[in-house]
Amino acid sequence: MSKTKIPALPGDVTWTEDQWKAIWAKDQDILVAAAAGSGKTAVLVNRIIQKVISEEDPIDVDELLVVTFTNASAAEMRHRVSEALEKAIDDNPHSQHLRKQLSLINRASISTLHSFCLEVIRKYYYLTDIDPGFRIADSTEIQLLRDEVMEELFEEQYGQSDNEQFFNLVDAFTSDRNDDALQNIVRSLHDFSQSNPNPGRWLDGAASMYELADDDGIDDLSFIDSLKFDIGLQLDTASDLLERSLALTKIPGGPAPRAENYLADLGLVAKLSEVKDQSWNALYEEIQNVKFGTAKRLTGADFIKEVADEATKYRDKAKKIIKSLQEELFSRKPESYLRDIRELKGYVDTLVMLVKRFDERFFAAKAEKNLVDFADLEHYCLQILTGETVDGERKPSAAAIEYRNQFKEVLVDEYQDTNLVQESILKLVTADGEYDGNLFMVGDVKQSIYRFRLAEPNLFLGKYTRFTHDGVDSGLKIDLNCNFRSRKEVLDGTNFLFQQLMGITVGEIDYDEDAQLKKGAPYPEDDPYPIELHLIDGAADPEAHSEMEGYDGGFEAEELEKAQLEARQMAKLIKKAISEKHRIY
Repeated sequence: MSKTKIPALPGDVTWTEDQWKAIWAKDQDILVAAAAGSGKTAVLVNRIIQKVISEEDPIDVDELLVVTFTNASAAEMRHRVSEALEKAIDDNPHSQHLRKQLSLINRASISTLHSFCLEVIRKYYYLTDIDPGFRIADSTEIQLLRDEVMEELFEEQYGQSDNEQFFNLVDAFTSDRNDDALQNIVRSLHDFSQSNPNPGRWLDGAASMYELADDDGIDDLSFIDSLKFDIGLQLDTASDLLERSLALTKIPGGPAPRAENYLADLGLVAKLSEVKDQSWNALYEEIQNVKFGTAKRLTGADFIKEVADEATKYRDKAKKIIKSLQEELFSRKPESYLRDIRELKGYVDTLVMLVKRFDERFFAAKAEKNLVDFADLEHYCLQILTGETVDGERKPSAAAIEYRNQFKEVLVDEYQDTNLVQESILKLVTADGEYDGNLFMVGDVKQSIYRFRLAEPNLFLGKYTRFTHDGVDSGLKIDLNCNFRSRKEVLDGTNFLFQQLMGITVGEIDYDEDAQLKKGAPYPEDDPYPIELHLIDGAADPEAHSEMEGYDGGFEAEELEKAQLEARQMAKLIKKAISEKHRIY
């Protein structure tokens, strides 16, 4: 049984059982998988309030660390907690504890993680080499500085006459016009490395993937299992397509004579799947011999042309998959790939060198101007909170232990968007152990696949898989899948769509009963409301890209661009609906 004792759900409240459990569960790490429209913010606010007004074990509001994803979310959270406290005071006007909480609310740690990092750095700046008078650079300023540092770095590299490795890298990744492509690669690698607790170690690890011993084969490559996994997915898809073709031969009017072709094709694909798990060389040899037989002729009037054409279409798609594998991965002998990887080692080492030098110069340029960016905030905070590293695991510093003693619980919203640096920070200020921890995480398991802002979704997915609904020997998992925004038709359509798209193999999670959206809003169901699915191709809408030029409004350009496209499409649909209504009436 769970170690959490949940009070009985009163009959006069509107909470669902899972919401009630999320409000009251305690004494261990808790992961709340909250679907869209499931009332997660209300649950989070009420959890905070219940801890503050508890008669058995009341705590002060500044003994909670509440981490939100945006400043707006933090402001809304603080406002809602304040309103709830005022209401509690109205019900119990003589409570000195509640009045104290209202006075503490502005000091409470309800903020983005970056704001918390800033608080840590301001308090313990003397433990780092940062100037206490630093300021956070705005996006335009930091981008201009990045570009300036990058240009200076590349000019210096061009100026070295004995810099053959750099010139080889330039030849490999740039055009005759400019070296923007290579500069963008350096920027991307730098940004991604900063999302790791130890950027330098991550870069060195990426370069080490190209180190091969003389007797190493392709099966010894660190990424070969991932590549074979992808090949397996493609072979499974080809097999599914051929099974569809075969099924069509068995229906009335189907191309029955071609069943022999499809069975033979399925045998070829099955053999490829079998040898794939043996060795790369075996798969290479086998795929060279793949030849699809000529389709049997169909004569007479015993078959329906449309059915035969559909079966042919499935078979052609399967053949195209196999042909693509042959051309993209198996057109060359395995030895040639090993030779390429050994030759690439020099390019990768040079690229890593550029990223590291860019990082050093960019850091120095920011320090000279007394600037920090958001990545700096995270790494300075992590430096302050880390005492020592034992067997690769960070131990809390004296500062981290102070925060552990201060915070009775740490609550994190939008946990699926957490990266590895942020996770390391959270671990250092929370109690050790998931079964006995004090970390409360809220996130959407379906959004975890998007990897917003260099997030590491496996942090969420790993806990979602590891935690259990009873919390025995692990953390506690609670699913909030009751949607209070949408009609049944919308939820049914969404569930149907994602049942086809998401699974462990591709989407990293099963869209099972726990993940599906359940109806919570009391919409009438007398009349059916059919739904529509609209797919928006951003690349085909140049207007959205032109509107983003020069934008600096506080949101990521890519996120705003998507919002603009969605808003434009919604506006078109609303205008169409209004126009049609006017025509009717």
